[in-house]
Amino acid sequence: MQPGTFYGVGIGPGDPELVTLKAARLIRSCEVIFTVVSAHVSESVSEDVVRALEPKGRIVRLTFSMSRDRAERDRQFAVNAGLIAAELKEGRDCVFATLGDTLSYSTCGYMLPLLKEAVPGLRAEIVPGITSWSALAARAGTVLVENRESLRVVPSFTKDMAETIAFEPGCATVLLKTYRSRAALTERLRREKCDVLYGENLTQQGEFLTTDLDEIDARDENYLSLMVVRPKQPAPRRAPQTAPSADAADAPGADRTE
Repeated sequence: MQPGTFYGVGIGPGDPELVTLKAARLIRSCEVIFTVVSAHVSESVSEDVVRALEPKGRIVRLTFSMSRDRAERDRQFAVNAGLIAAELKEGRDCVFATLGDTLSYSTCGYMLPLLKEAVPGLRAEIVPGITSWSALAARAGTVLVENRESLRVVPSFTKDMAETIAFEPGCATVLLKTYRSRAALTERLRREKCDVLYGENLTQQGEFLTTDLDEIDARDENYLSLMVVRPKQPAPRRAPQTAPSADAADAPGADRTE
């Protein structure tokens, strides 16, 4: 039997209207759609997005461990890859729907090599999605980077990085997963001249954005949160103005307004 095709599909930050046309078509047409949920929560945002698109196929929820124990996480990856591989081997086309972009800090990046090993000759296609940092800039109406500026993404911000991470001029730094250690970071940012943009639950119910450090400190822990930090740009220096010379003042037309 010919194995089915695996589609790794990025579904964006959480608003079904931000899913690409191709992603929506695959979700609606494939026989099995796998969604993702963390072990410590009961609701799956990716599943909510998938259901809003009214798929015809069967929805299967996969639970992924958020344990700091790498062996436990790897065990869960292997179990979930086995569930997907079983459907593919039965000839069913499968979608693996993941928030954000498919291969940017995504569980799909762990699944793909395991599936290629489990299903020899696997046919796979990756459909990209909108990242959380793109969504944050859009929701805030703020330019993320332009001209010669650079963009840096730090995927797992930890407390020990609060004093050591460098915020370089001309660089926007995206900090993911700051919710457990952001107090140490905001304490530092109060001492330094930086612009901060914070967002959580972007494009979803309960969305919150702010540039105020006090408001950031007051927020509860939220896994779907991130921050963008950039050093403040110094105000441009103005050239000193000099009084016009006597000759210029006396020149013909010097008092004329164009």
